[in-house]
Amino acid sequence: MNLTTASRTFQLLTRILDARTPTEPFLPAAAEKPAIELGDVQQPFPRATPESQGISSRLLQAFLEELGRGRELYTQSVMVLRRGNVVCEASYGAQDLRAVKYTFSACKSVVSLAVGLLVDDGALSVRDAVADIFDEAGSTNLRRRLKGMTVEDLLTMRSGVLFTEAEALTEADWVRRFLGAAPKNDPGTEFAYNSLNTYLLSAIVRLKAGKSLTEFLRERLFDPMGITDVHWETCPKGIEKGGWGLYIRPEDLAKLGQLVMDGGLWHGRRLLSRSYIAAAATAHARTPETMGDFDYGYQIWVGRHENTFLFNGMLGQNVLGFRDSGIIVLTHAGADTDFQESRYFEIVSRYFGGAFPDLLPEDEAAQTDLAETIRALSFYHREPERLESRANPFLNRSFRVRDDRAASVGLLPLALQALYNNYTAGVVSVAVSVKGELPELIYREADALYRLPVGLGRPAVTRLDFRGNVFQAAALGRFTHDEEERPVFYIRLDFIETPCVRIIKLIWDGGRLLLRQEETPGIPYVGGKLCQAAQSPLYRPLLLVAAGGTEEDFLLFKTRQILAPEIICEDSEG
Repeated sequence: MNLTTASRTFQLLTRILDARTPTEPFLPAAAEKPAIELGDVQQPFPRATPESQGISSRLLQAFLEELGRGRELYTQSVMVLRRGNVVCEASYGAQDLRAVKYTFSACKSVVSLAVGLLVDDGALSVRDAVADIFDEAGSTNLRRRLKGMTVEDLLTMRSGVLFTEAEALTEADWVRRFLGAAPKNDPGTEFAYNSLNTYLLSAIVRLKAGKSLTEFLRERLFDPMGITDVHWETCPKGIEKGGWGLYIRPEDLAKLGQLVMDGGLWHGRRLLSRSYIAAAATAHARTPETMGDFDYGYQIWVGRHENTFLFNGMLGQNVLGFRDSGIIVLTHAGADTDFQESRYFEIVSRYFGGAFPDLLPEDEAAQTDLAETIRALSFYHREPERLESRANPFLNRSFRVRDDRAASVGLLPLALQALYNNYTAGVVSVAVSVKGELPELIYREADALYRLPVGLGRPAVTRLDFRGNVFQAAALGRFTHDEEERPVFYIRLDFIETPCVRIIKLIWDGGRLLLRQEETPGIPYVGGKLCQAAQSPLYRPLLLVAAGGTEEDFLLFKTRQILAPEIICEDSEG
């Protein structure tokens, strides 16, 4: 981290941690997330009974139920395939398998496939020097700084470069900053996970293909495989972020996992060479055991003790392929984990890590029970509820915020605000009206107004536009009481294209309203990150100034201030 970047990173962190002022970003906010409708995929996988593919319906039912009981897993959706057939698909709560999903780092594996296409074309070699690709003039300084770094070093996370995602939030030219950063150690010698390695691969694909990563993949993989409605965020220079930023429907992501499982074939047509797939899904770098039970290939994780490959994104975005049985398990989740530390991996290995027969006798009773379990997991099959008298303290009333801590509080989860460089100007009022037969939350910020229909019993899905970034959101509410018998309007707002959830509680406290907000991922995850950073000699000085201290209790207090605020509001008519 250079001094300029360190200063900017410190200043941005200071602004985020200051609960009394709106966060001002360093770079201009841009609309990055377009509206993408809920929809079905093209070229869907065949659907088959589990038993026809040698998997017991009872086993799948037990698997889904165990994931549901593991509240810390925050499972959102599951799809299980064998030999290219979907045998089970389920969504939990307000989630919807028809929505595109944010993949986080799972899309790194998709970048690897694009690199493989160029390798197959002879336009690129994994042995090519990065300095040769980016410096046609052959700068001696660049060659000295990169120390012989190759494309393979980027693919295997062994570039040694320290320019990271956090620093990229305050920089406009990521390629220049990456190439200008002296490696911490010699390239090719040490595994150090860094999403900017993948970003540089995205930039290389753009240079070598003569078109964007998305355009290249659309021509060579997406269109042939019926993958549509894909959106990949770009850096300030218009290059796909590569290491994150991909929205894609779960079944379409599973298709790319199936392509790896089948050695580059799709419906008998060769799209990628078997040799590149074999190299990409072979371990080239040993990873720290604290990250999980997988080593690293070419942007694809490789099982250390099982014959598996994995596309993996933080918080639980996974495409896990069991190569011996041909089973693929795809999951999306919102767990507080970065890599494979989650208990999920022990669970999925226990259910699918063994041998499976080609065929089992059909079991209609078990299949019926499985279908009923899947139906019960989804809130959309619930009966809608009517407004009752418990709603009266809130209906058709408006509440003005009279709390200077509200300057940093907004409807969009802070995790998404930071991801999109799109910070709230602060909440100024909340109101509850009735629209049709549903309550409607009217949430006003200093520069925006959001109207949110809230389902009772069954979620209500709406589209929310945050300064050009448009999200599908499902709101489910209930009118209840807290432990002090105060009326409460509880609203759970799932941003169903992401793992993020916003919890809103309106508490009627006599002549005033308390607005409480929480989000997932929330205090355990973010607070843990700050506490971890406080142990680092590199970041400890920044936190000391930005947060005002580095003690664990204090950092958790600061985290709670920004992620779980309580704001005092007054009745506008009072």
